[in-house]
Amino acid sequence: MTDRRTDPLLQDLDRRLVIGAGVMLAIASLAGLAGSVMCGIALMDASRRWYRRVDLAPHELANLKLRQAKAAMGAGAGAWSDAERSVYSPRSGRRR
Repeated sequence: MTDRRTDPLLQDLDRRLVIGAGVMLAIASLAGLAGSVMCGIALMDASRRWYRRVDLAPHELANLKLRQAKAAMGAGAGAWSDAERSVYSPRSGRRR
């Protein structure tokens, strides 16, 4: 028999390639982190400007949004039932 090793060795790895991949991952991670920070800053700035423009106290704004949501829900439910009544007739009203 020949004396051949079949298990993988660290010598099989191309160290330059592994180091290059690590450097690229580090650069991409830093770029992603910088992009996330920039996005967060933009969102905070936009929310600050919106809050100044609203000119309402937080509890008043919350009450307004709640009333708007209830009105939209009522309008949607009304439109749903109106459309159902105008398009579909109940089975009991159909002729056979």
